[in-house]
Amino acid sequence: MFAPDKGMNLISYRLGDIEVIDQTTTPLFHERSEGLGALIGPHFYNRENPLVNFDSSIFPHIKAQKAKGVREPFSHGIARYVPWKFAKSTTQVKAHLHGSDLYQNIPLKAFEGQDFEISFEARLLTDGLFIEYKVTSEFPSVLGLHYYYRLSGKGNIHGLVQDSYRDQNTWSPLKEEWIKDDHFHFTLPQKADFGFLPKRKAENETDFHLNLNAPDYSLHLDYNAASDKEISCQIFHPENASYVCIEPLSAKDPTKPTLSRSTLEAKLQIFNP
Repeated sequence: MFAPDKGMNLISYRLGDIEVIDQTTTPLFHERSEGLGALIGPHFYNRENPLVNFDSSIFPHIKAQKAKGVREPFSHGIARYVPWKFAKSTTQVKAHLHGSDLYQNIPLKAFEGQDFEISFEARLLTDGLFIEYKVTSEFPSVLGLHYYYRLSGKGNIHGLVQDSYRDQNTWSPLKEEWIKDDHFHFTLPQKADFGFLPKRKAENETDFHLNLNAPDYSLHLDYNAASDKEISCQIFHPENASYVCIEPLSAKDPTKPTLSRSTLEAKLQIFNP
């Protein structure tokens, strides 16, 4: 279930009685458009020089962020903070966002610092949820899915990645403790905010794969981008959090994107454990 009027947030995704989106993050969603199934774009996390040349009272969360010393008014981009234009059916939603779209009579490009055009399409298939996310922008940009997957105990993220990872702005060799049977095997819960570069099992495959194995469900994530050189996946799990985020991204280093046109595709499949 999406909320196109509230940043195209994926507020619920379930198979029968199995809900994979962490509903306890709903307060974050209402407070500052985070939590549940938030988007990333057109920028990642906090910009060095965010624009604030507007009446910030039109976004109530900004005052609270300023009180905490946070200069960035729109963490991870304006897309998650504003309504989208959309059309939907029982199994599909198509949505668009343009820099010229107005919010409180102000064009969105004034908040983001550049002009852009984003499209989002989601289709519920018999075997999962397929998402296509695209951007064309005035300057380099990045797209991503920042979905908060419910984690009620121990688990792991299993798949294939390349032999280096990013911790903030530093790249390091992949830790041996994250390798099991020649595969990436990231045990949970452990504190994490790391970027990984995906790897395919076979050259003829089109998608990259990661599996989240939680105590009461398994989620298979297949993803790809228009450029194999500009794609990564962020794993985010704060200490003692009730969720883990596995964030496919259309940039190798989302803090320093290089593309002004990119596409991100993902398919999410839920399985019983």
